[in-house]
Amino acid sequence: MLDLSTSYGPKPEWMDGKRREKDIAETIRRVVKETTAEKKRIAMKRRSQQQQQSNGSMNNAAAKEPTHSTPPATTLPSPAQTDRSGGWGGHAKNRISPLIARGSPLSDFSVVPEEIDAELLMHYLDHVFPLQFPFYKPSVAAGGRGWLLSILTMTKPLYHAAISLASYHRQSMMCRDDASKDWGLELESMERQYARALSELRQYLANIGDKNEARTQVENVDILSCLAMLISLEMFKGDARNWRMHLCAASVLILDIKREERAAEHASLSSVYQSALFFFSGVLGWYDILSCSTTGTAPFSKCECLDAALGYVFLDRIMGCENWAMLLIMDISFLDDWKQNLQISAQLSMRELVTRATRIERRLEDGIRDNSTRLNQLTNHSIPSNPGTGTQEPTHLILLITRIFACSALVYLNVVVSGAYPETPEIRENVSRTIEAFRALPGIEVINNLTWAYCIVGCMAIEEEKMFFRGLAVSSAGDAPTFGNLSTALAIMEECWRLRREEERRQPVDWRTAMNSLEMSVLLV
Repeated sequence: MLDLSTSYGPKPEWMDGKRREKDIAETIRRVVKETTAEKKRIAMKRRSQQQQQSNGSMNNAAAKEPTHSTPPATTLPSPAQTDRSGGWGGHAKNRISPLIARGSPLSDFSVVPEEIDAELLMHYLDHVFPLQFPFYKPSVAAGGRGWLLSILTMTKPLYHAAISLASYHRQSMMCRDDASKDWGLELESMERQYARALSELRQYLANIGDKNEARTQVENVDILSCLAMLISLEMFKGDARNWRMHLCAASVLILDIKREERAAEHASLSSVYQSALFFFSGVLGWYDILSCSTTGTAPFSKCECLDAALGYVFLDRIMGCENWAMLLIMDISFLDDWKQNLQISAQLSMRELVTRATRIERRLEDGIRDNSTRLNQLTNHSIPSNPGTGTQEPTHLILLITRIFACSALVYLNVVVSGAYPETPEIRENVSRTIEAFRALPGIEVINNLTWAYCIVGCMAIEEEKMFFRGLAVSSAGDAPTFGNLSTALAIMEECWRLRREEERRQPVDWRTAMNSLEMSVLLV
């Protein structure tokens, strides 16, 4: 059994036994203390109101003031009150029940937090999730996004991570609308929610570890979804460290989930958990592949779940880019890692490097040609509608986005083989191709989903191309707060350009050089 409860990757950097760990621990203690105090305050208020009640009917009194034995109307479906007897994962029962098991002493959810949490949960579903994954639009026939609500309300740590993420996003919108207000108290509240999310995941892992038996597939999917949510949360908070720890742990889980011995369990998963596995495996595969350009290492896993012959995840339905382009970016990452390892041992064969790179380049060019053919076929034809919803399939946009990633992958490959020299003919050609692919987009709305391509190609831009990349960031900045590291990517570009301008500098400068100079490690998504 893989023991994630005790070996969940390396410890977070704040778990150093020093000030940061003490601060987090103190935050968690404050959460418990303040929650308990709030419950006492509400209990006293209830007693006072009950004493003031006169001849009103008991029914009216009960309707106005719920007791511990009757959950408030604003409470949410509970992980402890869901029915998992009907297969792996099951479905939430139709009735409404508290998030914490009814009757548990000092429930973590009092009336006031429940109302706030319900608002945050809806903010996540209505605003945050669509911003993160604008291409994920399952059909009505497939159940839509109902699985997401089910797993959020059945998995306590995931629920807390989601409302924490929603809280940060909502606050960023409010700060943008009212920059003059002091948001110190709200920031402290968000930090408490973040600490609560981490605490709930650690407790969940500890409970699984106490069973002394192998994790089920349902538990694997629960943990996988939590890790994906925490990576999103770390990115939105601007954390440049802990995302890698979460991603490493997720890769271990995916390998366990994909084992042949798990096939029977996978087949018996409920539709909710099959949808969750499909979605979060794709998201984490996306993160894994694109993280490699940041770290300079190979992907944690080979992302078999993206291979058409082996897997079940189609990234164009989640992130807007077809699998073939992402798999070739992964191959470039493996090539980059192979090259660096042999350079260290002074065993690198340039002939072998060029041979391997040529194979990847040929496949990329073949894919781009096929992409162009399909785009041309759509030019004079209307985009087909989805019979399940009546909405148009975003085929054209997906082809444009895939083209951007494929062209930027050629720039990445050129840098791996020839070095980060923007003036070389092959880099010049492929930077120009990528810029043209960006210009073909019908609007700026999806630019935040293209952060990796934007950064890789922008770092190789020459003087007359810089304003184009600056303009993309400025256009995006006019939108409401969103997800992604586009503004950070521009800062990386600017640093790359600055370092390259230094006359005394003779070494090639790429995005990793710029990140090191800025002392950051960014997941470019």
